[in-house]
Amino acid sequence: REYLTIDEIKRLIKVENDRNQIKMAFLFGCFCGLRISDIRALKWGDIYKDGKQYRARIIMQKTATPISISLSSKAMEWLPNRGDASDEDNVFKLPYLSTIDSSLKRMALKAGIAKSISFHTSRHTFATLMLTLGVDIYTTSKLLGHKDVVTTEIYGAIIDQRKDEAVNKINKAFK
Repeated sequence: REYLTIDEIKRLIKVENDRNQIKMAFLFGCFCGLRISDIRALKWGDIYKDGKQYRARIIMQKTATPISISLSSKAMEWLPNRGDASDEDNVFKLPYLSTIDSSLKRMALKAGIAKSISFHTSRHTFATLMLTLGVDIYTTSKLLGHKDVVTTEIYGAIIDQRKDEAVNKINKAFK
């Protein structure tokens, strides 16, 4: 499962792209974990402020499960300007998935990221970020809208691999 590191996300943010909606939607996905189908279906009326916290209320396309997710200020930064859009208007206007993925591949190349990324990489990135930053697996599971924490445990294996790589750097330092 490909995912981007914090450094790779920062490099991708700096890349100029002629398809700004794609870049914005992808980075929004990196910071909220929604699937492309849910980002495509997201309407302005689905996003609301609850006290100081922004949230999105959606029905997940894949599972038909209604969920409410918290949106970080970082996720909110990647929403396009609403302008005079109504509550029923889609937040993002995205082309076909093949166009999106080829644009993302070009962006990754420009950013010096040697990974084969697709839009779904944003969801993997979010999950991995949450676990890397110390969010427990149960909370991460709920943020992703998983019905069962077992589904989220796949990302735990990624974190274990990163821990192994980190601790084994000691071996290289003392060769």
